[in-house]
Amino acid sequence: MEYLDSNSLRPLDLAWLRKTIVERALTRGDYVLSGGARSDYYIDKFRLFSDPRILRRIARMFTPLVTDWSPDLIGGTELGGVIIATAVSQLADLPMLVVRKAPKSYGAFPDEYVEGAYAAGQRVLLLEDVVTSGREVLAAKARLEELNLRVSVCAVVSRGLAPVRSLIQFSLPRGEAKTEN
Repeated sequence: MEYLDSNSLRPLDLAWLRKTIVERALTRGDYVLSGGARSDYYIDKFRLFSDPRILRRIARMFTPLVTDWSPDLIGGTELGGVIIATAVSQLADLPMLVVRKAPKSYGAFPDEYVEGAYAAGQRVLLLEDVVTSGREVLAAKARLEELNLRVSVCAVVSRGLAPVRSLIQFSLPRGEAKTEN
């Protein structure tokens, strides 16, 4: 398996992630975020996750959490969280769940938020891409807990306002020089 040791969250990894975000995924302007707040920067996570080398390296950064917490399942929130959860699931050789923002209205299990096999009492490491308020990922956590799953939440990036642990806290002072993408 592709695991790094429990010391993999080194300052060099975090410096690489911040540099990569700035170089590949950061845009400056006037944006409305998912929770309605305004920001003068936006992190386009798909510019990170669409590169397999970057996605794999970010997924490896979750190895200490997988090792320390020993989840039974990796969960991902729709949509960006599913991408990172898939990569972590593959590296950790653990099954995964998808938590939808809204239940689908078709198929064998309409009106359900959670996709994938699970059993009550299992431990889920729920992954999110970028969080600002944490509202959506905390709603996903609550949906999993309603199914009697034990959930720990972690994001790739926190903009500093959410009560969610993350690989990196990312914020910029207002008015910093524009980054062109």
